[in-house]
Amino acid sequence: MDLVKKIWFPVLLTLAGIIVILNGLATEQNGAFMLGAFALLIAGAISLVAVMVQLSKSLRLIVSIALGVLTTVLAYADYRSIKVPIDFQNEKEARYEHVVQRLKDIRTAELAYKAKYHRYSGDMDSLVAFIKSDSLNVIKAFGEVPDGMTLENAIDSGFVSRDTLEVSAFDSLFGPRHMDDRLHSFNVDSLPYVPFTKNGKFELEANIIERSGAKVPVFRAKDGAPFDISDPRMVGSLTDPKTNGNWE
Repeated sequence: MDLVKKIWFPVLLTLAGIIVILNGLATEQNGAFMLGAFALLIAGAISLVAVMVQLSKSLRLIVSIALGVLTTVLAYADYRSIKVPIDFQNEKEARYEHVVQRLKDIRTAELAYKAKYHRYSGDMDSLVAFIKSDSLNVIKAFGEVPDGMTLENAIDSGFVSRDTLEVSAFDSLFGPRHMDDRLHSFNVDSLPYVPFTKNGKFELEANIIERSGAKVPVFRAKDGAPFDISDPRMVGSLTDPKTNGNWE
């Protein structure tokens, strides 16, 4: 019974080290986690030897204190090795939600710019000025289409007329009726800047490439100050005529 009292904690510590090592191997944990796991095993084994071998009372006390400190430090290291990546991922998702919304706004403005000027803008200041002070041509239909008649037939018969109107680019693209579909409010002066950064800006480029003998405009907007440098968010492409984002 006395032996059981002496060895139960060292045995428990040793078994915990073995379990943590096996779990780390099974889940492909990082180096810090595995180092802590092996150190936990070693601490348990040493403490087990210490209680099994006849040591002086003072030496056993020193070994116990040292192992206690080592175990605490390693347990905290294991905890941090798990917590830090989780915290990083949570923060990344929260930030990138705003970054993606702003990239979508840039894409919306670029598509409208291309519709009017048949090319994309490669300059963020020009794109902001376009939203603030430029206009878009919108075709409006006036009148009512009678039952059983198509819109074209109604126009030909004079029931409906069409007219081209100029509307503010800002109101057309980012007016009140568009706010319900947004995750965050829109501020045109903030468009060039990466959210949650002091002065980080989006990198905007535009070009003309050739596809099947035709000249095709392209653009790309990229997070110039990404929270995760290995995974920057971007929309568009300079090599393909696509306008989707790399998160889609």
